Amino acid sequence: MKIGIIGTGHMGRALGTGWARSGHAVLFGSRDRAKAESAAAAAPSARAGSFAEAAAFGEVVLYTVRDVLPSALLGRADALDGRVVIDCNNRTLGDDGNPSLFRFDRPLPERSSAEIIAEDCPGARVVKAFNTIPSPVIELPRERLASHGVSVFVGADDAGAKAVVIGLAEELGFIGVDAGGLAHAHLVEAAADLLRLEIGPLGRGPYATLSLHVLPEA
Repeated sequence: MKIGIIGTGHMGRALGTGWARSGHAVLFGSRDRAKAESAAAAAPSARAGSFAEAAAFGEVVLYTVRDVLPSALLGRADALDGRVVIDCNNRTLGDDGNPSLFRFDRPLPERSSAEIIAEDCPGARVVKAFNTIPSPVIELPRERLASHGVSVFVGADDAGAKAVVIGLAEELGFIGVDAGGLAHAHLVEAAADLLRLEIGPLGRGPYATLSLHVLPEA
């Protein structure tokens, strides 16, 4: 599968590298060519390019740029038409990215970032996923992840797109969990806020995870 990565921060690098190692064709896109080339150098056979090139390349596009609409970033609302677009973003809780300084007293937003992206790019097949997974966890070897059964909560209105992303999650060693439609994406984002509280102020650290386990009735 061809996967475009829009953004070369921790999440973009971790997921793009993991999928490249699984055999997918990956193109890292950045506004800074040097950052894209650095990310590509760490991933087998990956390529580097611009944001627009990543969008054009991918059958699946991972969108990691927070608080910027794709239409503004890419210069056109139809740039992601027909593509499975994974929104892995969470709301900003602190200005400097330091978990210990996150502000958890801020009210929850009325709409999820996934819903906003879907409205901005109506031709895209938007999926909410991976926002509850810290990047250090994504970077762990597949066999270690598989032994822990870590959940990736996947929400989408498009059943086919949801199935694709669940498959991509499970290739990395996670368990894909159906989180309903995009109307439920705000619940997945709220779960990430809880996890960030545990990681930072409550001291669990960057390898903390959230998972769904269904106990047998008997």
